[in-house]
Amino acid sequence: MDSNEPVRFVRPADRRHRIPVAVIIAVSFATLVLLSVGGVLALTVGANVRNTLDLLGGQTTLLVDAMEDSLRSEMAQAESAVTGVSQLYAQSEFQIDDSEAMSAALAGALSAAPQATAMMICTPDMTCRGVARDTDGRIVLMPPTVEKSAQVLAALAERRHYNRLLWGSFVANEHGLFANVSMPLSRGGGAPQGWAIAAVELKRLSEIARDLSKRFGTHAFILDGEDRVIADERLAEPDARSKGLAPLTPLAAFGDPVLAAYSSRKVDNEFGGRRARNVEFAEIKLGDGEDDWWDENSYVAMSRKITGFGEQPWTIGAYFRGSQISGEIERVIGSAMLGLAAMVVAVLVAILLGKRLSRPVQAIAGQAKRIADFDLDDVTPLPRSRIKELDEHASAFNAMLVGLRAFSTYIPRSLVAKLVRTGEIGIAEPRETIVTVMFTDIADFTSLSEQMDAAESARLLNRHFAILCRAVDAHGGTVDKFLGDGMMAFFGAPDRLKGHAAAAVRAAAQIREDLAADNRTAEAEGRAVFRVRIGIHTGPVIVGNIGASDRVNYTIIGDTVNVSQRLQGLGKVIAPDAATIIAVSAETAARLDGRFETIPSGRHRLRGRGEAIDVYVIGEVADISDQQQAGAA
Repeated sequence: MDSNEPVRFVRPADRRHRIPVAVIIAVSFATLVLLSVGGVLALTVGANVRNTLDLLGGQTTLLVDAMEDSLRSEMAQAESAVTGVSQLYAQSEFQIDDSEAMSAALAGALSAAPQATAMMICTPDMTCRGVARDTDGRIVLMPPTVEKSAQVLAALAERRHYNRLLWGSFVANEHGLFANVSMPLSRGGGAPQGWAIAAVELKRLSEIARDLSKRFGTHAFILDGEDRVIADERLAEPDARSKGLAPLTPLAAFGDPVLAAYSSRKVDNEFGGRRARNVEFAEIKLGDGEDDWWDENSYVAMSRKITGFGEQPWTIGAYFRGSQISGEIERVIGSAMLGLAAMVVAVLVAILLGKRLSRPVQAIAGQAKRIADFDLDDVTPLPRSRIKELDEHASAFNAMLVGLRAFSTYIPRSLVAKLVRTGEIGIAEPRETIVTVMFTDIADFTSLSEQMDAAESARLLNRHFAILCRAVDAHGGTVDKFLGDGMMAFFGAPDRLKGHAAAAVRAAAQIREDLAADNRTAEAEGRAVFRVRIGIHTGPVIVGNIGASDRVNYTIIGDTVNVSQRLQGLGKVIAPDAATIIAVSAETAARLDGRFETIPSGRHRLRGRGEAIDVYVIGEVADISDQQQAGAA
C-alpha cells in the first residue's frame, strides 16, 4: 500500500435507527405551520418560549462573561508585570547581573500586580533570581538559585521556543500550585538574555469562583480542558488542603458529583448558538431520575472555553439545579402541546421540501465520508447556500477542512496508514521489539546558516527534509522527528519488516544519491551544498505511544537510539570531508547480504558507552529501488 493512498478506517456496522433528513425537516416545518395558524395561542406560546429562553440565555451570558472578565483581569496584571520588566530591560534600565537594580525593578512590578505571587528573572543557565510575597503580603527578596526541579526545567526549556508573551505549564512547589507567564528579555532584536516570569497562585482563581458563586447563587468552577479542576469555591476554603482538595485534581476524584458527571452532560445547542455568546448550555443528570429539567437530580451547567493561559483551553462555567427554572419550562411545554394537532397539515408540504433540502445534506455526508477515510486531498469545499443553517454548516465544514489539512501536515499520513493497515488491536501500545534506527545530520550547518537569513535557512531545510522523508517512506520506514537540521527515523515498526536493516541502508543509499543530485543542482544555482552524516544501528527498543495523557507520540526509546545517534556523530571522524557518510554498526552490517558493500572502519568507542564497537562504512549498494517490504517477521 502506498503511504500516500487514503487511509481506509475499518468501522463497525452501524445498527442504530437513523432518521432521514426529510423526516426531520418535515417535523420542523410542521411545527412552523403550527405557529403560523395557531393565532393568539401560538403567539402566546412563542412569546413564552422566547422570553424564557432569552432570559435564561441572558443570565447565562452575564454569568460567564463576569467569570471571564474577572479571570482575564486577574491574569492581565501578571502579563502587564512581565511586559513592563521586559520593556525596562530593553530600555537598559537595569542589567541582569546588577542584582540590586534588577531586584528593584522586579519589586516595583510585583507591587503593581497585587494578584501575582512572585516575580523572577531566569537566565539561559537556569539561574533564577526574584522577589515574592510572604505570608503577610510583604515583598521579600528571593536568593539566587540554580533551578533543579525537573518540572521547572521542562517549563524553562519549553520557553526557549517562543519569543513572545507566553503562559506556560503549571508549576507546583511547597507553597502551592501556580500558573506562570513569561516574557523574553532582549535588546536591539538580539537573542533573549533571560526571561521575566510572574507566578499566579491558583488559589486566587478559586477565590474568584467563590465570589461569583455567591453573587449569582450558583456553583462556579474553572477546568483545565474538561478533565481537571483549576478553580472551585471549595478550593478557596482555608482548610482545603487538609481535606485533600488541590487544584488539577481529576473531576472524578474531586468529590463533587455534579463535576464528576460533567463529561456525560447533555448539551443544548439552542443556547450556545443563538442566545448566549459562545456559551455551552447543558443538562447534567445524577442517578437514574426521570428525564426532565425539574428533577431533583438534574442540574444545568453553563460553560465557555477560553484560550491563552496554557497548553489547552480552560473551561469556565457554573451549575445550578434544574428545578430553579422548572416553572417556566412547564408552562412553555403545556402551551406547546396545544398546537400538535396542526402537524398533520404541514407533513405533505414538509416532505416535498425535505426532499429538496436533503440534497445538500447528502453532499455534506459524502464529503464527510471522505474526511472519515482521511482522504483530505479529494475533499472539495461545500458550496454556499441561501438557507441560513445550510450556509452555516457549509462555512463550518469548509473551515474544518482547512484546519484538518493544516493539522494533517503535523501527522505523518504514512504512519496512520501503517497503524490502520496492521489491523492489530493495541498495535500502538508500547512494546519491545527489534528495529533499525537511522539518524542524519548536516555537517557544519550552523556555520552555513549564519550566512543566510531565517527564511532561506528554513527553505533549504524543508527541501532537504523532503528528500530524506521521500527516501524513508519509499523503503517502508517511519520518520520519527526532526532534530534541528537532523532527522530520526526507524524501520521495523509498526510494520514488521523482515529486512528492516537492509531497508534502512537502502534508504540511506537513496538519500546519498538524491543529495548528490541535489548538490549538483545547488552548485549550478548558487545555493549552499550540504554534507550529510548518517548513522544506522539495529537493536531492541520500546516502541509505541509514549507521552502525557493530552500529548502522545508514536515513537521509540532505548539504547539503540543513542548508539545510532553516536554513529552519526562518528562520521565526522571517519570521513570528515565525505559528501555523505553512512556509518553502520556490526549488528546492522551482519544483517546485510552481498549486495551491500560494507567497508570496515575499525573499532571505535562511542561517547557514553564503555566498550568499543565495530563500525562499518557503506559503499556501493545494488538494487536501491528493491524495497524488501514484507509481511510479519
